Parts: sequence; C-alpha cells; structure tokens
Amino acid sequence: MRIRRLHLSGYRNFERLDLELDRGVSIIVGDNAQGKSNLLEAVYLLATMRCPRAENDAQLIRRESLDGVLPAARVVAEAETMDGPLKLEVAIVSRPVPQGPIGTKTVKVNGVARRLSDAVGRLTAVLFTAEDLELITGSPSDRRRFLDVMLAHVESAYSSARSRYERVLLQRNHLLKRIREGEAQRDELAFWDDELARDGALLVHHRAVALAELASIAAAVHGQLASGDLLEVRYQPRLDGERLDLSTESIEDAAAACSAALRRSLSRDIAAGMTLQGPHRDDILINLNGLGAGGYASRAQLRTIALALRLAEARLLTSRRGEPPVLLLDDILSEMDAGRRESVLGSVAGTEQILVTGTDWDRFPTDFRAGATMFEVDAGLLRPLLTGVLGPRIVGS
Repeated sequence: MRIRRLHLSGYRNFERLDLELDRGVSIIVGDNAQGKSNLLEAVYLLATMRCPRAENDAQLIRRESLDGVLPAARVVAEAETMDGPLKLEVAIVSRPVPQGPIGTKTVKVNGVARRLSDAVGRLTAVLFTAEDLELITGSPSDRRRFLDVMLAHVESAYSSARSRYERVLLQRNHLLKRIREGEAQRDELAFWDDELARDGALLVHHRAVALAELASIAAAVHGQLASGDLLEVRYQPRLDGERLDLSTESIEDAAAACSAALRRSLSRDIAAGMTLQGPHRDDILINLNGLGAGGYASRAQLRTIALALRLAEARLLTSRRGEPPVLLLDDILSEMDAGRRESVLGSVAGTEQILVTGTDWDRFPTDFRAGATMFEVDAGLLRPLLTGVLGPRIVGS
C-alpha cells in the first residue's frame, strides 16, 4: 500500500498543498510548528478518521479560515492498494456554538459518501509521535486506545462490538445507580449483563490474541533497537477471579468468564454506581528488564519501547492484511544517540512507503538520505530539496 498523491486544503497551517509521493522514504525537515506533524497527521486522519492532537474536529481547520463564511478543510489521498486504486476524501466543516466552533466530518471512498466507520482501515497507516511515550507512562485508557485503533484495521466486527459495548455500559451504569438509590431491582440487570458479556467477550478475545502476537514481535524488534534490554508486553484483562488464557479460549468461554466476573462484582458495582469489571478497564503491562517501564525507563528507553510497539503494530497489520501500512514517523530520532539512531533507521529499511520528519538534516545518515526523496517545510509551504526530472511536483500556497 502506498499513497501516490496527497491534497490538503485549509487543513491546519496548510492553505493548499498538492504533493506527489514516491515509494520508499520521504524525509520532511523543518523547524518546529511549521507543518511537519500536521502533514503526517493528515495521512493518519484518512486511515483512522481521527486526529491524535485535536480535541475537536474544528481544530483541524486552518485558523485563518475560521472567520470565513464557510470554514472548512479537505484532505484527499489517492493510493495504490492490494485491492486496486483508492481515493479517500475527508471534509471538515465548522459551525459556531456558544462554547466555540465545532466541526463535522464527512468522508467519501472512491467518490461515494460513506459512514466514518465504513472508511476506517481502507488506508492503513501507523503513526509514531513523541506523544507515544504515553503508551508507557500514561493511563490505561491510552493503552486501550492503542489496541482499539489497531484492531479496527484488522477485525471488521471489533469496532461494532466496541460501540455496542459502550452503549450497554452506559445503560448498566445508570441502572446500577438506580438500584443503589432504591429505585430499581437487581434482577433488572440480567438483560444488560448478558449483552455486556457477549460483546465484552469479543473485545477481550481479540485483544488477547492480538497482544500475544504483538508482544512477540515487539520483543524481537526492541532487541534489534536496544541489544541487551528485554521488553515484556502482556495483556491484563480486568476480569477479577478469572485465570483463563483468553488468547487460546473460545469467545463462548470468554463470555462465560465475563458473566462470572460481573456476578462476583455485583455488590461492589452497586455501591460504586458503575461497572468495575470488563474490557473498559483493561490494561497492558509493559516491563523493561523485569521492571515497570513507566517508572524505571529513561527517556531514550521510553522512545525506543514506543517505537518498538509501533513497528510491531505495522508488522502485525502487514501479516493480517497482506500488505504493509504507510509508516509515519514524526521526529523519530530526537533524544537518541548515534548508535540508537542507526539501529532505528535500519529497522525500517525496506518498508514500502515511509514519511519521516526531523528538525535537522544531520540526524539522518548520508546513506539513508541517498535513497530518499527530501523536502523542507516552512510556514505550511513544502518544497523539494532537490529538483529535477525525477523530483516530485509540489504546488503550495
């Protein structure tokens, strides 16, 4: 899978950009806040229908456009995939509300309007950013989100089950509060418990299977990046009292385990007014050399672990889908010594398409640059470093 052309209009600090991309490595260099990360995140938006740094969709629209008659942004990619040509288009339109502007996204796949959920995963991409350190040091919700986004690309039933699970969870929590206040009876939970266990079983099963595969890949990748350090990644489902290996058990067995955990926790759930068991409280254990990485790893070690997880994600997507994702590496070499930088760049060699950013050309070895297409970005304007017949065509203003 590779992107042949990327078009941005009114997106972040890009007023207009038409970019033709080659296979292999494209290096984008520029100072901070010039548009490097925005460019990569535009590709990730097309793949996942979400932007990691935006609190709401209106923030994706160019700031200078928000006071216009119809503030909008547009992101379009033309790509080659195993299934044939693909054109993805996301449009964001802003409207004012008392709390500030909010945006609405719409998407087209090959010119046909689709639901956002139907467009997720048509283009696959893996994004590494400095914020990925939160995968190790952040909350369990950060690690669950990592799993959810990855699985949405490879398991068609996963996202639907997760949406149903979240709706049922809200209903069950509301009922738990009513039971606590004496306004409802315990037997009213039976229907919601069955629904929660059914969809929860699918979530924990797919998470366990994916984590078992990902952990093995991540440990091997990390060993190449940091020889001598041992990385351990393990799934921690929140089903107290259950000792099943969910990666090998059937979904039916997982459903029975979810039901049993809900029954055991019922009194505590009523007292808390919320559901204390289930995949909405899962976590991932990440250890380095036998110790919790979040509390003991150095900054450079954290970056290496996060990168190993992202590269493992890319390899898992490749094995599951039969074609590699586009690899998006934002300021990947920051805070790394020369030896680790060399290992990192060697680990991505041979990837079909990579977009990598940095603030300094000197961080990229000469041999890595020799086979790459190179760009400089300044205030939302992108230009090729080298021009010529084989150079890409850029239109920006």
